[in-house]
Amino acid sequence: MMRRTGPALSAGGLFALVALLALLPRLWRLDAQSLWLDEGSTWAEVTGRTGKGWLTTLAELAGPTAGYPLYHVLLRAWVALAGDSEWALRAPSALAGALACGALAAAAREWHPERRIDAAVWWVSALAIASPFALWQSQDAKAYSLAFAVGAAALWATIRAWRRPTPGAWLLAAFLALLALFAHRLALFALVGTALALGWRATGRWRMIWWAAAGTGALLGVFGVLAAAHATLSPPTPAGPLGGIGLTLVRFAYDRWPDELNGYLGLPAVVWLLPLALLLLSLLLSRDALPPRDDVAWLLLAGSALPLLALAAVQALSGIAEPRYATVALAPWLLLPALALRAARPLARRLAVAACAGLLLGGAAALLQPGHGLFSGDPVKEQWREATRLLARRVVPDDLVIVHPHYVAPLVDYYLPRVTPDPIAAPVTFPVFGLGDRGGATDLVAQQEFIRKRYDPFFRTQAHGRRRALLLIAPEHARRVDPPPTTADRYGWLGLRFAYPQRTWPCGGAEVLGVVLMCQSWPETFGAGDPPQPAGPPTASFGGELWLRGISLAPHAGGFRPGGTIPLTLYWQALAPPSHDYRVFLHLCRDCAQPPLANDDGPPLYGYGDAGRTSTWRVADPVHDERAVWLPDDLPPGRYTLLLGVYAVEGGQTRRLRIGGGAATLDGDRLVLGQITIDAP
Repeated sequence: MMRRTGPALSAGGLFALVALLALLPRLWRLDAQSLWLDEGSTWAEVTGRTGKGWLTTLAELAGPTAGYPLYHVLLRAWVALAGDSEWALRAPSALAGALACGALAAAAREWHPERRIDAAVWWVSALAIASPFALWQSQDAKAYSLAFAVGAAALWATIRAWRRPTPGAWLLAAFLALLALFAHRLALFALVGTALALGWRATGRWRMIWWAAAGTGALLGVFGVLAAAHATLSPPTPAGPLGGIGLTLVRFAYDRWPDELNGYLGLPAVVWLLPLALLLLSLLLSRDALPPRDDVAWLLLAGSALPLLALAAVQALSGIAEPRYATVALAPWLLLPALALRAARPLARRLAVAACAGLLLGGAAALLQPGHGLFSGDPVKEQWREATRLLARRVVPDDLVIVHPHYVAPLVDYYLPRVTPDPIAAPVTFPVFGLGDRGGATDLVAQQEFIRKRYDPFFRTQAHGRRRALLLIAPEHARRVDPPPTTADRYGWLGLRFAYPQRTWPCGGAEVLGVVLMCQSWPETFGAGDPPQPAGPPTASFGGELWLRGISLAPHAGGFRPGGTIPLTLYWQALAPPSHDYRVFLHLCRDCAQPPLANDDGPPLYGYGDAGRTSTWRVADPVHDERAVWLPDDLPPGRYTLLLGVYAVEGGQTRRLRIGGGAATLDGDRLVLGQITIDAP
């Protein structure tokens, strides 16, 4: 057996030490990433945006269809005290993840309750603290970190009762096992594993009772997950049942798919899988630590293997694999290396140490992996905060704003008041895409046509009289309810409507991780009808090539505020074929001899396609260019001057076009658009 090492430490002291060490990385950069889809649903649930009151939330504790009701009850109470900031929404998950690590350390010690703590406890603690998968769940406003924590506590209590059976110990284990079902219904699989383990120890009639309970629970769990899986529109994952288990274990180790690790640091995927292979080999060599010599090992094997096997059955029948659903198996899986670390064979112990060291190093590398790692500094969650900010800094009051699919709307509702003080109208959604009604059609083209006939009239009603529509779309989510007609298409019907070449001037777009902002001029008719006209002067010519026919400047309700925007539309027309791809600047200033206090600078139409290049403009073809000048949060209230200019970049130098037409200018190359009053915040 492995020698005892380290100072004497009480069980409570060990739990507190490991939990504190685990809490530090879980709180680090807790609100650095934007909320993503499921976190937006959590926010809507716990703040009552879904229409559910406290009584409904409490009643779901006993409801068979609620997946994790305890989490919503606890988070709703927490939000009432701490608010609903990103940090506050994720803090309970961070705390639960830290407590789970402490419970695992206590479980590892309880398994072999020596007076001094052996190295297996420290290895298990280190793996739990630094697990990329556990860290992700700890910085996610979802129930999986709580499920991990309650599952780890139930595992500790069961081992404790197993080693030192007393009525109080078994009562505590039963209570935590029941609590695990409220933390996540999939904990049923872990409880089935515990029942199998109890049947292993029991004799006679009791063995039959425990194993019958385990079999019944397993069947109920598999059918329940299948029903939930088929109730969703998620596309199946192309992996068989054994492949699903393998992928889940790789996610447990690195929170990555193998193809995401392939080539990282110059290493093929097989190198990243080597620690997992070493761990499996060390367990195979640990015969003295396996049942029946150590019946706690049977508890761990059943607790980790049974949920994975049950989900493998679901994978085989439905094709849906979701590693986070297997979080109920994470606690016993992280405890498994202790089997080999305490084996009698030196080779098994050495292989286990090598496997744990490899998993720790690989996990650290995965956490720092550019573009993927939670601690890489790069965005790795959907950037709804940034996408909503882009929307807020481009929208003008008469725009039609659409969010797709409809169930991502809570994220826009969450971020809009946080990124702008302007009262932007609630976006339009199209729930028709999520109704699941395809008119009896079986092939995709017929389904798309049926949906189009139902959606198109509603779209035209919403778009009537609008000059511009902005679409905020999450393509990977939208394709579940609005699938692309061909594999070459990225978007379904709604997205393609914005992506098709338009007969009018297209108005640009932008993309961040997971979210795309798209734009369409004259959405109702795809460009038919009379072009929009400016509300009034000024008019001016720039360099004899471009003519500003006028502007429309209409503030959002309540006027202009720091942190908001000055929305305006510029109406252009080419007087002669433009010789350059010109850029436009808008400056807000008090002392206009000094640098502007706010500005917007770039090509017309945000440089989108050929229409954003002035050299492609046809003479006398009208252009309307909606823009918005963002006002800094610390801009003092008062009166300001708004200026406009046009310039070209030649040889690394800028050349402003001279202004003609008799309009008021500064220095002949900055057009005075008027005076703006900025109100107090």
